[in-house]
Amino acid sequence: AQMDLFHEIAGEQLIDSLPPVPLALLFLTVLLEQKVVLSSSRRSMLTSAATATLKMLHPLEWSHLYVPIVPLDLAPDLVQYPAPFLIGIPSEDDGSLELLNSLPDDITLVDLDVGRVILAKSFGLEDTDVGALRSQVLYLAESIGMVFGSNLQGHSWWCDSPMYTLSEEKPRQRLSFKLPHTMELQLLPQEQLDEEQTRQSRIDILQQVCSVFITELLSGVFSCCFWIEEKATEDMETETTVLLDEDRYFHIKNLRAQGRYLPLLMEERFFEEEGTTPAAFAIGRLLYRAHLALGLDDFDLVLETFMRCQSLNAFISSSDRNQMAFW
Repeated sequence: AQMDLFHEIAGEQLIDSLPPVPLALLFLTVLLEQKVVLSSSRRSMLTSAATATLKMLHPLEWSHLYVPIVPLDLAPDLVQYPAPFLIGIPSEDDGSLELLNSLPDDITLVDLDVGRVILAKSFGLEDTDVGALRSQVLYLAESIGMVFGSNLQGHSWWCDSPMYTLSEEKPRQRLSFKLPHTMELQLLPQEQLDEEQTRQSRIDILQQVCSVFITELLSGVFSCCFWIEEKATEDMETETTVLLDEDRYFHIKNLRAQGRYLPLLMEERFFEEEGTTPAAFAIGRLLYRAHLALGLDDFDLVLETFMRCQSLNAFISSSDRNQMAFW
Protein backbone atom coordinates (compact mmCIF):
# COMPACT_ATOMS: atom_id res chain seq x y z
CA ALA A 1 0.00 0.00 0.00
CA GLN A 2 2.83 2.39 0.82
CA MET A 3 4.52 1.65 -2.49
CA ASP A 4 1.28 2.26 -4.38
CA LEU A 5 0.82 5.56 -2.58
CA PHE A 6 4.39 6.58 -3.40
CA HIS A 7 3.88 5.76 -7.08
CA GLU A 8 0.68 7.80 -7.14
CA ILE A 9 2.32 10.82 -5.50
CA ALA A 10 5.37 10.51 -7.75
CA GLY A 11 3.18 10.42 -10.84
CA GLU A 12 1.17 13.44 -9.75
CA GLN A 13 4.40 15.39 -9.21
CA LEU A 14 5.65 14.48 -12.68
CA ILE A 15 2.35 15.53 -14.28
CA ASP A 16 2.48 18.84 -12.40
CA SER A 17 6.07 19.44 -13.53
CA LEU A 18 5.70 18.83 -17.28
CA PRO A 19 2.98 19.98 -19.70
CA PRO A 20 1.37 17.20 -21.79
CA VAL A 21 3.53 17.53 -24.93
CA PRO A 22 6.91 17.62 -23.12
CA LEU A 23 5.65 14.75 -20.95
CA ALA A 24 4.91 12.77 -24.12
CA LEU A 25 8.39 13.58 -25.45
CA LEU A 26 9.94 12.27 -22.23
CA PHE A 27 7.85 9.11 -22.54
CA LEU A 28 9.00 8.51 -26.12
CA THR A 29 12.70 9.16 -25.49
CA VAL A 30 12.70 6.66 -22.62
CA LEU A 31 10.60 4.17 -24.61
CA LEU A 32 13.15 4.38 -27.44
CA GLU A 33 15.96 3.94 -24.89
CA GLN A 34 17.84 7.20 -25.24
CA LYS A 35 20.18 8.90 -22.76
CA VAL A 36 18.04 11.07 -20.48
CA VAL A 37 19.07 13.45 -17.70
CA LEU A 38 16.47 14.75 -15.26
CA SER A 39 17.26 18.06 -13.62
CA SER A 40 15.62 19.82 -10.67
CA SER A 41 16.55 21.88 -7.63
CA ARG A 42 14.40 19.52 -5.55
CA ARG A 43 15.98 16.15 -4.94
CA SER A 44 12.65 14.56 -4.06
CA MET A 45 11.35 15.67 -7.45
CA LEU A 46 14.14 13.78 -9.19
CA THR A 47 13.24 10.55 -7.40
CA SER A 48 9.54 11.01 -8.09
CA ALA A 49 10.01 11.84 -11.77
CA ALA A 50 12.40 8.96 -12.40
CA THR A 51 10.10 6.48 -10.69
CA ALA A 52 6.98 7.69 -12.49
CA THR A 53 8.75 7.70 -15.85
CA LEU A 54 9.64 4.02 -15.58
CA LYS A 55 6.08 3.16 -14.52
CA MET A 56 4.89 4.64 -17.82
CA LEU A 57 6.73 1.88 -19.70
CA HIS A 58 4.59 -0.99 -18.36
CA PRO A 59 4.45 -3.80 -19.50
CA LEU A 60 7.99 -3.17 -20.76
CA GLU A 61 10.87 -2.74 -18.31
CA TRP A 62 13.85 -0.41 -18.31
CA SER A 63 17.01 -2.53 -18.31
CA HIS A 64 19.68 0.14 -18.54
CA LEU A 65 21.53 2.40 -16.10
CA TYR A 66 19.13 4.02 -13.66
CA VAL A 67 20.30 6.47 -10.97
CA PRO A 68 17.56 8.87 -9.74
CA ILE A 69 20.04 11.12 -7.89
CA VAL A 70 23.67 11.28 -9.03
CA PRO A 71 26.30 12.83 -6.71
CA LEU A 72 27.94 15.77 -8.45
CA ASP A 73 31.41 14.27 -8.26
CA LEU A 74 30.19 11.23 -10.26
CA ALA A 75 27.98 13.09 -12.72
CA PRO A 76 30.74 14.15 -15.21
CA ASP A 77 31.70 10.50 -15.65
CA LEU A 78 28.16 9.14 -15.83
CA VAL A 79 27.06 11.52 -18.61
CA GLN A 80 29.82 9.97 -20.75
CA TYR A 81 28.36 6.49 -20.26
CA PRO A 82 28.13 4.88 -23.72
CA ALA A 83 24.78 3.08 -23.25
CA PRO A 84 21.25 4.42 -22.58
CA PHE A 85 20.59 5.76 -19.10
CA LEU A 86 18.07 7.62 -16.97
CA ILE A 87 19.75 9.70 -14.28
CA GLY A 88 18.90 12.71 -12.13
CA ILE A 89 21.25 15.62 -11.44
CA PRO A 90 20.30 18.16 -8.73
CA SER A 91 20.64 21.65 -10.20
CA GLU A 92 21.18 23.28 -6.81
CA ASP A 93 24.66 21.79 -6.30
CA ASP A 94 27.69 23.98 -6.98
CA GLY A 95 28.94 23.32 -10.50
CA SER A 96 25.83 21.45 -11.61
CA LEU A 97 24.54 24.23 -13.87
CA GLU A 98 27.85 24.30 -15.71
CA LEU A 99 27.62 20.56 -16.23
CA LEU A 100 23.98 20.71 -17.38
CA ASN A 101 24.84 23.45 -19.88
CA SER A 102 27.63 21.38 -21.39
CA LEU A 103 26.02 17.95 -21.71
CA PRO A 104 27.08 15.76 -24.65
CA ASP A 105 25.00 16.12 -27.80
CA ASP A 106 23.42 12.66 -27.42
CA ILE A 107 21.70 13.43 -24.11
CA THR A 108 18.10 14.63 -23.71
CA LEU A 109 17.69 17.11 -20.84
CA VAL A 110 14.46 17.23 -18.85
CA ASP A 111 14.22 20.43 -16.80
CA LEU A 112 11.55 19.69 -14.20
CA ASP A 113 11.73 23.16 -12.67
CA VAL A 114 10.97 24.94 -15.95
CA GLY A 115 8.79 22.20 -17.42
CA ARG A 116 10.60 21.55 -20.68
CA VAL A 117 12.31 18.69 -22.48
CA ILE A 118 15.30 19.49 -24.70
CA LEU A 119 15.77 16.66 -27.17
CA ALA A 120 19.37 15.58 -27.71
CA LYS A 121 21.03 17.61 -30.47
CA SER A 122 22.31 14.51 -32.26
CA PHE A 123 19.12 12.46 -31.89
CA GLY A 124 17.94 11.20 -35.25
CA LEU A 125 20.75 12.87 -37.16
CA GLU A 126 22.78 9.72 -37.62
CA ASP A 127 20.27 8.00 -39.92
CA THR A 128 20.59 8.11 -43.69
CA ASP A 129 17.63 10.45 -44.06
CA VAL A 130 19.08 13.19 -41.89
CA GLY A 131 16.62 14.44 -39.29
CA ALA A 132 13.76 12.15 -40.33
CA LEU A 133 13.67 10.18 -37.08
CA ARG A 134 13.87 13.37 -35.07
CA SER A 135 10.93 14.84 -36.97
CA GLN A 136 8.88 11.69 -36.53
CA VAL A 137 9.48 11.61 -32.76
CA LEU A 138 8.58 15.29 -32.33
CA TYR A 139 5.49 14.80 -34.49
CA LEU A 140 4.43 11.75 -32.49
CA ALA A 141 5.14 13.50 -29.17
CA GLU A 142 2.81 16.33 -30.15
CA SER A 143 0.06 13.85 -31.07
CA ILE A 144 0.41 11.77 -27.90
CA GLY A 145 0.68 14.97 -25.85
CA MET A 146 -2.74 15.99 -27.17
CA VAL A 147 -4.14 12.68 -25.95
CA PHE A 148 -2.48 13.24 -22.55
CA GLY A 149 -3.85 16.77 -22.31
CA SER A 150 -7.39 15.90 -23.37
CA ASN A 151 -7.64 13.06 -20.86
CA LEU A 152 -5.87 14.78 -17.98
CA GLN A 153 -7.12 18.35 -18.31
CA GLY A 154 -10.40 18.16 -20.22
CA HIS A 155 -11.86 21.49 -21.31
CA SER A 156 -8.90 23.48 -20.00
CA TRP A 157 -6.81 21.74 -22.67
CA TRP A 158 -9.29 22.11 -25.52
CA CYS A 159 -10.70 25.56 -24.81
CA ASP A 160 -8.37 27.37 -27.25
CA SER A 161 -7.44 24.52 -29.58
CA PRO A 162 -8.25 24.99 -33.30
CA MET A 163 -8.81 21.21 -33.50
CA TYR A 164 -11.57 21.26 -30.87
CA THR A 165 -15.06 20.68 -32.25
CA LEU A 166 -18.36 20.58 -30.44
CA SER A 167 -21.19 18.56 -31.90
CA GLU A 168 -23.97 20.83 -33.10
CA GLU A 169 -26.59 18.15 -32.62
CA LYS A 170 -25.67 17.39 -29.02
CA PRO A 171 -23.88 20.36 -27.47
CA ARG A 172 -21.39 19.37 -24.76
CA GLN A 173 -22.22 15.73 -25.35
CA ARG A 174 -19.42 14.67 -27.62
CA LEU A 175 -15.92 15.92 -28.34
CA SER A 176 -14.26 14.75 -31.52
CA PHE A 177 -10.59 15.02 -32.26
CA LYS A 178 -8.63 13.59 -35.18
CA LEU A 179 -4.94 12.97 -34.67
CA PRO A 180 -2.61 13.28 -37.67
CA HIS A 181 -3.03 10.58 -40.34
CA THR A 182 -2.83 7.32 -38.42
CA MET A 183 -4.24 8.21 -35.01
CA GLU A 184 -7.87 9.04 -34.35
CA LEU A 185 -9.52 9.73 -31.03
CA GLN A 186 -13.18 9.93 -30.07
CA LEU A 187 -13.54 11.39 -26.61
CA LEU A 188 -16.17 10.40 -24.10
CA PRO A 189 -19.01 12.83 -23.40
CA GLN A 190 -17.52 15.63 -21.33
CA GLU A 191 -19.71 14.96 -18.31
CA GLN A 192 -18.75 11.28 -18.39
CA LEU A 193 -15.08 12.11 -18.87
CA ASP A 194 -15.16 14.52 -15.93
CA GLU A 195 -16.75 11.80 -13.81
CA GLU A 196 -14.08 9.27 -14.83
CA GLN A 197 -11.31 11.75 -13.99
CA THR A 198 -12.72 12.43 -10.54
CA ARG A 199 -12.99 8.69 -9.81
CA GLN A 200 -9.45 7.97 -10.97
CA SER A 201 -6.13 9.62 -10.21
CA ARG A 202 -4.34 11.43 -13.01
CA ILE A 203 -1.39 9.07 -12.88
CA ASP A 204 -3.73 6.10 -13.41
CA ILE A 205 -5.13 7.82 -16.48
CA LEU A 206 -1.63 8.65 -17.74
CA GLN A 207 -0.38 5.11 -17.25
CA GLN A 208 -3.49 3.76 -18.96
CA VAL A 209 -2.83 5.89 -22.04
CA CYS A 210 0.82 4.82 -22.14
CA SER A 211 -0.13 1.18 -21.63
CA VAL A 212 -2.59 1.25 -24.52
CA PHE A 213 0.00 2.85 -26.80
CA ILE A 214 2.66 0.27 -25.90
CA THR A 215 0.12 -2.56 -26.18
CA GLU A 216 -0.58 -1.47 -29.74
CA LEU A 217 3.16 -1.48 -30.47
CA LEU A 218 3.35 -5.04 -29.15
CA SER A 219 0.20 -6.28 -30.89
CA GLY A 220 1.08 -8.97 -33.40
CA VAL A 221 4.71 -9.23 -32.32
CA PHE A 222 4.42 -12.89 -31.24
CA SER A 223 3.13 -13.88 -34.68
CA CYS A 224 6.47 -12.60 -35.98
CA CYS A 225 8.59 -14.63 -33.55
CA PHE A 226 10.11 -18.05 -34.05
CA TRP A 227 11.27 -20.03 -31.00
CA ILE A 228 14.08 -22.41 -31.96
CA GLU A 229 15.50 -25.06 -29.65
CA GLU A 230 18.70 -26.85 -30.53
CA LYS A 231 20.31 -29.80 -28.78
CA ALA A 232 23.44 -31.37 -30.29
CA THR A 233 23.48 -34.46 -28.06
CA GLU A 234 21.36 -35.89 -25.28
CA ASP A 235 23.95 -34.86 -22.71
CA MET A 236 24.03 -31.20 -23.72
CA GLU A 237 21.65 -28.53 -22.52
CA THR A 238 19.07 -27.20 -24.92
CA GLU A 239 20.02 -23.92 -26.57
CA THR A 240 17.13 -21.56 -27.22
CA THR A 241 17.04 -18.83 -29.84
CA VAL A 242 14.18 -16.46 -30.61
CA LEU A 243 14.14 -14.93 -34.09
CA LEU A 244 11.99 -11.94 -35.01
CA ASP A 245 10.77 -11.47 -38.56
CA GLU A 246 11.12 -7.69 -38.88
CA ASP A 247 9.53 -7.45 -42.31
CA ARG A 248 6.43 -9.25 -41.10
CA TYR A 249 6.26 -6.98 -38.02
CA PHE A 250 6.38 -3.86 -40.20
CA HIS A 251 3.75 -5.36 -42.48
CA ILE A 252 1.41 -6.01 -39.54
CA LYS A 253 1.93 -2.51 -38.13
CA ASN A 254 1.13 -0.98 -41.49
CA LEU A 255 -2.04 -3.03 -41.95
CA ARG A 256 -3.22 -2.19 -38.44
CA ALA A 257 -2.60 1.50 -39.08
CA GLN A 258 -4.75 1.22 -42.19
CA GLY A 259 -7.50 -0.47 -40.21
CA ARG A 260 -7.31 -3.73 -42.17
CA TYR A 261 -6.87 -5.89 -39.07
CA LEU A 262 -9.38 -6.48 -36.33
CA PRO A 263 -7.79 -6.37 -32.86
CA LEU A 264 -5.47 -9.36 -32.57
CA LEU A 265 -6.32 -9.57 -28.88
CA MET A 266 -9.70 -8.51 -27.59
CA GLU A 267 -9.61 -5.29 -25.61
CA GLU A 268 -11.11 -6.92 -22.52
CA ARG A 269 -7.94 -9.00 -22.27
CA PHE A 270 -5.93 -5.82 -21.97
CA PHE A 271 -8.03 -4.06 -19.40
CA GLU A 272 -9.89 -6.66 -17.37
CA GLU A 273 -6.97 -7.22 -15.02
CA GLU A 274 -7.13 -7.79 -11.31
CA GLY A 275 -7.55 -4.50 -9.52
CA THR A 276 -8.62 -2.54 -12.61
CA THR A 277 -11.26 0.02 -11.67
CA PRO A 278 -14.39 0.59 -13.78
CA ALA A 279 -13.00 4.02 -14.66
CA ALA A 280 -9.71 2.56 -15.86
CA PHE A 281 -11.58 -0.06 -17.88
CA ALA A 282 -13.80 2.57 -19.51
CA ILE A 283 -10.88 4.79 -20.44
CA GLY A 284 -8.93 1.76 -21.66
CA ARG A 285 -11.77 0.73 -23.99
CA LEU A 286 -12.05 4.33 -25.19
CA LEU A 287 -8.37 4.63 -25.99
CA TYR A 288 -8.15 1.23 -27.61
CA ARG A 289 -10.86 2.27 -30.01
CA ALA A 290 -8.79 5.37 -30.68
CA HIS A 291 -6.72 3.34 -33.12
CA LEU A 292 -3.26 4.19 -31.83
CA ALA A 293 -1.43 2.20 -34.50
CA LEU A 294 1.59 3.73 -36.19
CA GLY A 295 1.90 3.43 -39.96
CA LEU A 296 5.08 3.11 -42.00
CA ASP A 297 4.35 6.22 -44.06
CA ASP A 298 4.72 8.51 -41.05
CA PHE A 299 6.55 6.53 -38.36
CA ASP A 300 8.72 3.91 -40.05
CA LEU A 301 11.90 5.07 -38.29
CA VAL A 302 10.17 5.16 -34.91
CA LEU A 303 9.08 1.55 -35.37
CA GLU A 304 12.54 0.55 -36.57
CA THR A 305 14.15 2.16 -33.51
CA PHE A 306 11.68 0.43 -31.21
CA MET A 307 12.57 -2.90 -32.82
CA ARG A 308 16.17 -2.40 -31.70
CA CYS A 309 15.28 -1.69 -28.07
CA GLN A 310 16.47 -4.06 -25.38
CA SER A 311 13.14 -3.78 -23.57
CA LEU A 312 11.37 -5.37 -26.55
CA ASN A 313 13.96 -8.15 -26.74
CA ALA A 314 13.59 -8.82 -23.01
CA PHE A 315 9.79 -8.84 -23.31
CA ILE A 316 9.89 -11.40 -26.11
CA SER A 317 12.54 -13.55 -24.44
CA SER A 318 10.61 -13.70 -21.17
CA SER A 319 7.39 -14.79 -22.90
CA ASP A 320 6.14 -18.34 -23.20
CA ARG A 321 7.17 -20.28 -26.27
CA ASN A 322 3.57 -21.43 -26.83
CA GLN A 323 2.78 -17.89 -27.96
CA MET A 324 5.19 -18.26 -30.87
CA ALA A 325 5.93 -20.67 -33.68
CA PHE A 326 8.59 -23.06 -32.37
CA TRP A 327 10.52 -26.17 -33.29
